[in-house]
Amino acid sequence: MNRFVRLSALITLAFLLICSPFPSHASPAVSLTILHVNDLHGYILPFEDKTLDPDSLSGGAAYLAQIIERERFKNPEGTLLLAAGDMFQGTPISNIFRGRPVIEIMNLLRFEAMAIGNHEFDWGREALSELIAAANFPFLSANITDTQGRPIQGTRPYIILTRKNVRIAIIGVTTTETAYTTKPANVSDLVFSHPEKILPDVISEVRSQGAGLVIILSHLGFDADRELAAKVRGIDVIVGGHSHTAVTRPVNVGETLVVQAGYYGLYLGVLELKYDTSTGKVVGYGRDSGLRRVSAAPGSLFDEDVSRIVEKYHRQIKAEYSRIVGSTSVDLTKSPDRESNIGNLICDSMIEASGANIAFQNSGGIRSDISKGDITLEEVFDLLPFDNTLVVMDLTGHQILQLLEQNAGGEQKILQVAGLKVEYDLSRPPGARVLRVLVAEDPLRDTQVYRVVTNDFLAVGGDRFDTFTQGTNIVYGDPLRDVFIHYLSKHSPVRPEIDGRIIFLNP
Repeated sequence: MNRFVRLSALITLAFLLICSPFPSHASPAVSLTILHVNDLHGYILPFEDKTLDPDSLSGGAAYLAQIIERERFKNPEGTLLLAAGDMFQGTPISNIFRGRPVIEIMNLLRFEAMAIGNHEFDWGREALSELIAAANFPFLSANITDTQGRPIQGTRPYIILTRKNVRIAIIGVTTTETAYTTKPANVSDLVFSHPEKILPDVISEVRSQGAGLVIILSHLGFDADRELAAKVRGIDVIVGGHSHTAVTRPVNVGETLVVQAGYYGLYLGVLELKYDTSTGKVVGYGRDSGLRRVSAAPGSLFDEDVSRIVEKYHRQIKAEYSRIVGSTSVDLTKSPDRESNIGNLICDSMIEASGANIAFQNSGGIRSDISKGDITLEEVFDLLPFDNTLVVMDLTGHQILQLLEQNAGGEQKILQVAGLKVEYDLSRPPGARVLRVLVAEDPLRDTQVYRVVTNDFLAVGGDRFDTFTQGTNIVYGDPLRDVFIHYLSKHSPVRPEIDGRIIFLNP
């Protein structure tokens, strides 16, 4: 009897296997891996980040490369390596050589594609063209064109690749903020279309060419990526940049996965997808998907070939840039949305160099913190990587009030200041939030003319502070980095404080 039951069960199992719509030898699920980085900003040398590791260095292209190769080895036929923009501008080792070290490393690591970020324009169009020509991978942006609707020379809106017989479209998009977050003259002949307006047609185009998986390689920012996913159908994955967000686990917005890997090469993003070839849908992602932290602690593995590229360029600059130019008895810390001691220090140096009444510096131009102790030239360069110069102008009290009202609007990183104190009430409506302004302890007067110092980025309306373009009696001064270094040499050890220059009530 038992033998008969077992035989019947075997016959039934065989029948079910024969009749199954998914035979055991043909699974429709394909494993694909997207490796991604963003906002490297030229940080190919390890550096100190106390928030991640107070005792050892973090980041570094050679250490990042080792992790990339380790992850690629797990799925060699199904892996893509992508960069979501802002890869070059920001450190001496990259800036001095106009991004060439980073391009060499990216070529060696076999990147598939890179989105164009806003800071790719900082050195001008000729420098960007040279980077594009040197790259073994395409620069992508579907929403940047000239006035005739043509892509920037040498770039493409998208590419289509094949992995494990799956056709994959990678479409680049760039923040429309580029028009005012780089020097306007560098992009004055370009059109930055809103991605949600152009993407439906581009997605239809790549689908018509057989693309099964659609990836948006985005330099829009994490919040904007989530909004895009909610507005535009047909996007499987958004690989993001621009906001420097460390997305520890992929975020679902409808049927779209959104990821981003922090900044400065501190993380490698790893997204392990399960793609159903029968439905053309992403049906899940691996539980290990997320971020891999890049540590340069003693004993950490690194890629020797990448290390040789880094050292080739570093040895050309390290003698000069390791030079001590000052010291600080406190940690110097930046902040994008409130008064910071390092912002105060920079603005104080601008006042001293120019003799102006008031100084304004954009927080977005302050790129790093500096730890207590000696300050090297390299640290100053990392802090102020943009080649800004001082601009001194006359503005009326009314114009200064306009700038201060805009400063509380929350649409951009705030202006750091010197020479004045401003108090805001954020419970009041935009345009009426300034409660009090003192200039040298005197109330700001609408009709009085004040001498104001800023940098050449803000002077031409950068970050949408257009009121600066109304300035008169304009005088161009010294490079901001030189001004800051001179101030350090004169006043070290510095000890800047947060002293109530910008006060927010009812935040």
